Amino acid sequence: MKKKSFASVLACAFAVGVAAVAVPQVAVAADVNPTLTIEGPNQSMVLSMRQVAGIFLAKYPNSAVHSITLKPDRGRFAYEVTGYTLKNTYKISVDVITSKILKEEIDGKEKDIPSKVFNPLNVIEPKKAEAVAVANIGGDAISKGWELEAEEGKVKYEVTIYHTDEKMGLVEQDVLIDATTGDVITKTLPEKVEIPDENDDGFVLWGD
Repeated sequence: MKKKSFASVLACAFAVGVAAVAVPQVAVAADVNPTLTIEGPNQSMVLSMRQVAGIFLAKYPNSAVHSITLKPDRGRFAYEVTGYTLKNTYKISVDVITSKILKEEIDGKEKDIPSKVFNPLNVIEPKKAEAVAVANIGGDAISKGWELEAEEGKVKYEVTIYHTDEKMGLVEQDVLIDATTGDVITKTLPEKVEIPDENDDGFVLWGD
């Protein structure tokens, strides 16, 4: 039997999931089992956005993805994925290196699901969204994380950017990007970043 690529398996799983949450009578269990393999010294060991989406779809058959977030939590990084089935809302936290599920939350049924889910194969990669956001802000801008979310039938990235302002010092701005086209939609006004005391390890700059 010819081995399917991860992309084709994920596409199939998502198609089944959307059909399941939108049309109950055609629900079929999704069969996704993504694995992370290191093929060479230049390949990243960090789970990609699409791989973590595959982990979610494999864990919850007949589900679809609503949002994926990657932001630091006290210097540690984990993906947060939220999605729906017909009966429940699921949220998991996944280690970016080991792919281990660190936390799971289950909530009640969500309304208007078809307008709140997306296919991870049909959006730009996070690194492209981050590059667009950094270029839009300019200067010494760096990305501090992102959220990819579907709402009202539209899929958007919200990329958090840190940079230096002449008057305010270190500031934070969020850049909203169309996840399909990569176009900038809007951005928030700069807000000063409050740095904790030296004894507080809760603030860690990306890359430090």
